[in-house]
Amino acid sequence: MMGITGIESFKGDLKITGQSSAPGGRYERVKIMGDGVVNGDVDCSRLKCIGTLVLNGSLSSEHISMIGTGSFSGDVQAGQVKLTGTAAIGGDARLNVLRGSGSVETKGSLRGEQFRITGQIQTQGDCAADVFNLRGMFEIGGLLNAGEIDIRLYQDCWVQEIGGEHISIRKASLRNPLQYFYFRPQPHACLTVNVIEGDDIYIEHTKAAVVRGNRITVGPGCEIGLVEYKESFEKKKSARVSEYRKL
Repeated sequence: MMGITGIESFKGDLKITGQSSAPGGRYERVKIMGDGVVNGDVDCSRLKCIGTLVLNGSLSSEHISMIGTGSFSGDVQAGQVKLTGTAAIGGDARLNVLRGSGSVETKGSLRGEQFRITGQIQTQGDCAADVFNLRGMFEIGGLLNAGEIDIRLYQDCWVQEIGGEHISIRKASLRNPLQYFYFRPQPHACLTVNVIEGDDIYIEHTKAAVVRGNRITVGPGCEIGLVEYKESFEKKKSARVSEYRKL
């Protein structure tokens, strides 16, 4: 180390303390305590950041724990990710399990197995997972596809299409604010989407051109152009559906 700020590299580990930079490479563990800049791709077993990390390259890691801000210019691939803060990804992201609170932004697609986030998700491409559980807001440039989708709307959200087996979209409770982002759920928060298609669908405060599925319930605050259902369809009093038909 150099004074109280510097870099340690030993036994395949990389440690940045304070404010400094390091080259990319293959490491067993990467630990950032402060403000770190890493130039080049990184392949590691574990990455832990408390502070700020700027990685000018791609990242591949089995475990990521981040408290603070991470910026990655390339793709990110990880097994387990625990986030408290912000992650900005310049390419595609493959995160098998993503948990925590904060903001995830990708300029490509976001794919994985389980996403359980309180906060915000933004992707310019598609978003796909087995389980998509979000309390907050999202903007998805393409398709949101998951076996189980459970969303609580805090602010206005946008996505081109939604596909899944079990889909639940509800307005968030106004008594449970997202204190991390210093905003409360908006009473008129709404999801705008072209097409929703699934097996079991329950939606609130949603504007959609087409909703198609086996069992569909259109709840309060919805404005739907066309509902196509196979088994059952229920519309709450405050919902508006222009046309519906059984397939």
